Amino acid sequence: MDFVEFGYEYLLNVPVLDKQHKELVKRLNNAIKHCTGKSNDEKKFYEKNTTKSIIFLKNHFMTEEKILHKTKYENFGNHVSDHKKILEDLINMNDDIKNNKVELNLFHVTAFIKEAVMKHIKTYDLSAKKYFTEGNEIK
Repeated sequence: MDFVEFGYEYLLNVPVLDKQHKELVKRLNNAIKHCTGKSNDEKKFYEKNTTKSIIFLKNHFMTEEKILHKTKYENFGNHVSDHKKILEDLINMNDDIKNNKVELNLFHVTAFIKEAVMKHIKTYDLSAKKYFTEGNEIK
């Protein structure tokens, strides 16, 4: 059972971005499945997957920015700023966990990522859908 659904309403009709969004949702669902309350198991999962997921998210955001940069998207600056804020918040949270400033709570981390990423898709990506399509067609 998936906890986060990626339905047609989230499609941008840009294959590379839709594929990446689906992968993000897949990763979220996998993390949610590992929220068992068993701290050792959750810590192993977190340590194995966090860096890879942050890199994937950075690359995804770079792909979005590369496509949008080719257009006259009037909200480009805010879109990029939201990318930076999500990554900064995620990296800071990760650093706090690594440095034992806060205890790992996999459910909290996963809920944060779900909220930030899905809100970004709904707020920024879907409102830029026509620009993603246009930018994807420009070589």
